[in-house]
Amino acid sequence: MAFAVWPSDAVRVTGQTSQWTSSTDHRVFCPSCGSTLFASSGGSNEIEIRIGSLDDAPSTLAPQYELWVPQREHWLLALPGTDQFEGNRDSAKV
Repeated sequence: MAFAVWPSDAVRVTGQTSQWTSSTDHRVFCPSCGSTLFASSGGSNEIEIRIGSLDDAPSTLAPQYELWVPQREHWLLALPGTDQFEGNRDSAKV
């Protein structure tokens, strides 16, 4: 899944959404089709937006880090020059 992270105050959401919250994550999805739109985690001031949910997705973004690296498919290589984390960014680096 590809997503991009922006400061929460830089994002404006329009239209209807539904929400799901666990002890660590807050996820927002489309109430019609169930597609995940964006998420935030535990008091973070960032929002993770699923790039495929955007009408006009940016094409000039470059990855800076990878999350949940132990769950990466064995045939995928690490992204060069990025920080690697075992889980969310508040977890240990790999």
